[in-house]
Amino acid sequence: MTYKTLLVSLNEIERLDALLEITLKLAADQRAHVLGLYVIPAPAVYPAVGPYVVPEVFDGLTRYFEEQSKGTRAKFEALIKRRGVPGTWLEVKALAPVISETVSEVGRIADLVVVSEANREGKNGVEVDFVENVILGLGRPVLVVPGRTAALDTAQIVCGYNGSKEAARAIHDALPILRNAKDVRVVWVDPPKDRELAAPPGADMAESLQRHGVKATAQAVESNGANPAEAVMAKAREVGAGLIVMGAYGHSRIREFVLGGATRHALSNLAVPLLMSH
Repeated sequence: MTYKTLLVSLNEIERLDALLEITLKLAADQRAHVLGLYVIPAPAVYPAVGPYVVPEVFDGLTRYFEEQSKGTRAKFEALIKRRGVPGTWLEVKALAPVISETVSEVGRIADLVVVSEANREGKNGVEVDFVENVILGLGRPVLVVPGRTAALDTAQIVCGYNGSKEAARAIHDALPILRNAKDVRVVWVDPPKDRELAAPPGADMAESLQRHGVKATAQAVESNGANPAEAVMAKAREVGAGLIVMGAYGHSRIREFVLGGATRHALSNLAVPLLMSH
């Protein structure tokens, strides 16, 4: 199993260099075809503004995205030609103003979708909750690239696992990358203590990965009251992992927003690329 189609979302124009560097390296490793997607969203209409919005406002917004698309396409096509990676440029004029909706729809044909962490201070990119919406709406694994990261080091990988379907899916979705790693840690945070275990928690998942040729071992860690995602991220820092794999939204999104959750914590504290599935 390898990734044969990668889709990279390129609307976060301030992060193009990191996005393209990571996507093209992964494509070369996997011998995959890259789809470079840029979405021109429909202008948002707010009822409070009233019915008499000047048409030039809508035209100006559309022209802005069209101009950004030209420069992005030029960079994308120059890079794939220089690297010798097969690729296709996709520009989509969306019917909705929310960019994540179009990325989710188009991205379902890909084996993996690469997105940037949303730049919450920028004005030229995507909506603030773009990444969360894509993860929930896509149905494919998503590789989230931190804003301050320009490389993907997959020699050492940490996988968060707790027996849930979301965690299992993320780990199996990451198999093409896990196979090439030198060391994969399957980390179970706060394993149950109400029964005797013949093997470390997560050992069955590590054994399953070993049958695929993955150099995987299982390890239990304690959160000591911290968020479970923080415990996984701490283990990643300890071993020098360049990628974290986690399931997304094991609880409802509303519960995560109100009470906090592993997904929300991980996306808010990105230090290395994060592969998530839901």
